[in-house]
Amino acid sequence: MALSIPFSSVGEGCVIGWSGGSGMRRLLIDYVRPALQISLLPKGSLALHSAAVAYEGKGILLAGWAESGKTEAMLGFLQAGAAFVSDKWTIVDGDGSSIRHFPTPITVRNWMIGLIPGLRERLKGTELLRARAAGLVTSVLQAEALSRAPLTTGVKSLAELAGRVSVTPSQLLGKDGDGGSQWRSSSSAPLESLFLLVTCGEDRIAVREADIDEISSRLADCAAYERRAFFGLYQRFKYAFPGRPNRLIEEAREAESRTLAKALASKRVFVVEAPFPFDPAALYRAIQPFC
Repeated sequence: MALSIPFSSVGEGCVIGWSGGSGMRRLLIDYVRPALQISLLPKGSLALHSAAVAYEGKGILLAGWAESGKTEAMLGFLQAGAAFVSDKWTIVDGDGSSIRHFPTPITVRNWMIGLIPGLRERLKGTELLRARAAGLVTSVLQAEALSRAPLTTGVKSLAELAGRVSVTPSQLLGKDGDGGSQWRSSSSAPLESLFLLVTCGEDRIAVREADIDEISSRLADCAAYERRAFFGLYQRFKYAFPGRPNRLIEEAREAESRTLAKALASKRVFVVEAPFPFDPAALYRAIQPFC
């Protein structure tokens, strides 16, 4: 795959060049998405590494590091009647007025499929086969643990893919017999609160209020980590073209921290400590009193 990004123009409108027969998914995730997200900053918004729901008319952010349970937490709220807003990434207006949908596939783990009404019937055959393969791969991994026989990186990568499927919002929400969604969705909601999901080693769920500046800084670090491939390629660009830095990219982490802190200034912010994976309904019950 050959890739060309005019980094000096990111934020002002740029054309990303790509050639090759494969790798489109990685191109979109590693390079196109970060460029789009960073370009939100001059407009006074940011893309937060967070799922989001509208619960009783209030916008709730379910944020955290990768594999912290954002989608699972969202599922718990949907089961309780909340409306889907976004998964993985959510646009937050810098004035704290609202949160909005950011288009990205929704990743559902195979054990969650049965919890989502009608999803199994809406999945394509290849998607179901991959989900069912998770059981086989898990058995192989368990055998590896018992025998201490090492597996190849390729097999372990297959294990990661086999345990989950990507679905669209329409596949997630579904339609009932009258043509309406079984679960509701909303493209935006007024921002009310943020819950930062943190994995703990204990079998308990604890919720506590948190400092806005601390949470904003941690989530800016989280976003920067998710964009590490983009920032790494930018460093190569700076080395090759020392006279063409992009201030927006250079200051993105600090700008996102400031923008998020401003957006959350009058909101309630919490840290949720929970084991992972967890029961979506149990997490909802723990969080709901603080909503």
